Amino acid sequence: MPTATRERLASSKITLHHPIDYYFDIFFRAKKIEGLKPRTLNDHKSHYRYLQRWLTKHHPTLKLEELTADHFRQYVGHMLTEQALYDGHPTLQDHNTAQGLSPATVNIRTRTLKCFLRFLHDEGYLQTDLASRVKLQKVKEDTLGAFEKEQVLQLLAAPNQREYTGFRDYVLLTLLFDTGLRINEALNLTADDLDVANRTITVRATVAKNGTSRVVPVRKRTAELLAALIQENRKQFATRCPSTVFLLNYGKPLTYNQAYERIRLHGDKAGITGVRVSPHTFRHTFATLYVLNGGDPFTLQKILGHHDFSMVRKYVQVNQRDLQEKHEQSSPLAGV
Repeated sequence: MPTATRERLASSKITLHHPIDYYFDIFFRAKKIEGLKPRTLNDHKSHYRYLQRWLTKHHPTLKLEELTADHFRQYVGHMLTEQALYDGHPTLQDHNTAQGLSPATVNIRTRTLKCFLRFLHDEGYLQTDLASRVKLQKVKEDTLGAFEKEQVLQLLAAPNQREYTGFRDYVLLTLLFDTGLRINEALNLTADDLDVANRTITVRATVAKNGTSRVVPVRKRTAELLAALIQENRKQFATRCPSTVFLLNYGKPLTYNQAYERIRLHGDKAGITGVRVSPHTFRHTFATLYVLNGGDPFTLQKILGHHDFSMVRKYVQVNQRDLQEKHEQSSPLAGV
C-alpha cells in the first residue's frame, strides 16, 4: 500500500500496536515471494535477529510507530564498538572475545536493515522514511586482503589427501584458487556442471549471486581433480550419492559453515598469519594473482560474474612487493 494507503493511515490516525517482529514476518514473506536467494534471505533473518536482540536489551517496550533514526544510529554505534566479533559464528564465538565489527561488516548489516525500513515505509507501516536517514560507514579502499603466493602453496599442502575429507578439501581449495568462485557457487557445483573435455564449469543462474549463469574456465589439472572426486563419491556412496561434488564423509552435501571451518583449520595447520583465512580471501587472491600473471581485467570481470567493474577493482589487491616486481618488468626502461 504505497502513498494512497499511507495517507489514509495518517489521516485516520490508526495506531499500530503489533510488535516489530510482526512486521518483519510480513517483510520476509514478501522477499521470499520476490524470489530472493536462500543466502540473502538468511542474511535478512540473521541481521534482523542481531537488531532484535539489541532492542530487547535496550528498548524492550519499543513499538514500530516509536522507531526513530536515532535508534538505528545507536545500534550502528553498538555494532562498531560493542558487538562481539564472532557472535553467532558456529565455531568461533566461544573462542574469541574481541568486540567491534569492521565498518565493512557493519555496512553489510546496515544495508539489509535499510531494506527492511524502506519496505515498511513503502508499504505504509512507517510514515517516516528512516532508511534514507541511516547512513553507511566510510570504508577505506584496498582493505581486502589476499594470500601471498607462498601462502597459496602452504594451504594446498595442508590437507591430507590420503583421506577422503582431505582429498575433498584439496580439490575445493584448488578450485577456489583456480577460478575465484564464491564459496556457495563451489559448494553447489554438480557433476553435470563440469565439462572435462572443454575444461569449463557452469555456474547456474539459480546458484549465481546475481542470478545470471556463466561459464568459467578451469585448468586441466583442476578439471581432472574434480572428475576424480566425482568418481570417488560414486565409489564411496554408491547409489545414494547425490550429484553435488563436495560431500561430507557420509554422503550429505558440505555446507557453508562446515567448509568455512575446514578452511580455517587448514590455515591453522599451514601457519598462515597476517591475512584472514576465509573462503572469500580465495576470491580476492584469485583476482589479484590473475592480473599479476597477465590476465586482463575485462576477462576477470566475466569470470568473477560482476556486472559492475568497480567491484572488480575492489577484488584486486596488489601489495608493495608485487608492485615493485611488476614495475621492474614493465617499466619503459626495463632491459636498458
